[in-house]
Amino acid sequence: MAAAAGEELGEPSPRDFEYREEDFVLRAAEWGAEPGSAPSRFDRALLDGWNDRMERGLFRYRLGPLPTRVLPGPMRLVAQLNQQRGSERRPPQAVHSLRQPFDPRAFNFTRIRPGEVLLRLRRAGGGPDPPEPLLVAINASPLERGHVLLLPEPARGLPQALTAPLLLAGLEAALLSAHPGFRVGFNGLGGCASVNHLHLHGLYLPRPLPVEAAPARPLSPRLSLLRDVPAPAFLFYAAGPAALGALSRDVCRAAEHLAAAGLACNLFATRGDPPEG
Repeated sequence: MAAAAGEELGEPSPRDFEYREEDFVLRAAEWGAEPGSAPSRFDRALLDGWNDRMERGLFRYRLGPLPTRVLPGPMRLVAQLNQQRGSERRPPQAVHSLRQPFDPRAFNFTRIRPGEVLLRLRRAGGGPDPPEPLLVAINASPLERGHVLLLPEPARGLPQALTAPLLLAGLEAALLSAHPGFRVGFNGLGGCASVNHLHLHGLYLPRPLPVEAAPARPLSPRLSLLRDVPAPAFLFYAAGPAALGALSRDVCRAAEHLAAAGLACNLFATRGDPPEG
């Protein structure tokens, strides 16, 4: 990693983070293990930078312990109270269409402060199906410790419509973490996206979730329907890194089909059992 010159003057600067397929953690730590007992190189770089920005006061609020409990009932939903996010976050932008164009006059990620960017994430070597290089920036109104935004080049001004190269980069970022609770998500327009500028979310959630072991009904060789979950959901599953490029394209075709039908959608990427398990 290399620090920019500004850091020598006391200003936080993003660090270059280059990775290869050998850096993927194919089996994360077990849930019973001590949290953070064996972080990956990616975990250390992300969390060290995130904690540094918290100490520097770059967030909208200081994140303390959050009251969390598992709700009664068969789904065992996880509920968490984060009052400051509800009262101090930037108001979400109005969404009038699932195909709303990018508006440079509205808040967008070209306006974030340089110190909010933690990492410049790039896979070495390229290849026939390269992921998008990403900026890893703090979410200034965090849901949890380590909550970050995964951004393709902000200057391109892309609206919040999922692309396969971005999704592939986000899935690879998830595989760079050794923590079983590092998840990646995408909020679509009309599906709680608060900024119409292309981004993913990455965050550490310190417990397993019901969706990771929910039963699934196969619809095709690469697509299943999740059952016994709070909302209808399709399951796309990849058994390893080699299948992530095709999976990313499949997911984006599905998202485009839903948008054409006027249906908003979100995406949640996590480690979990295979559909037949």
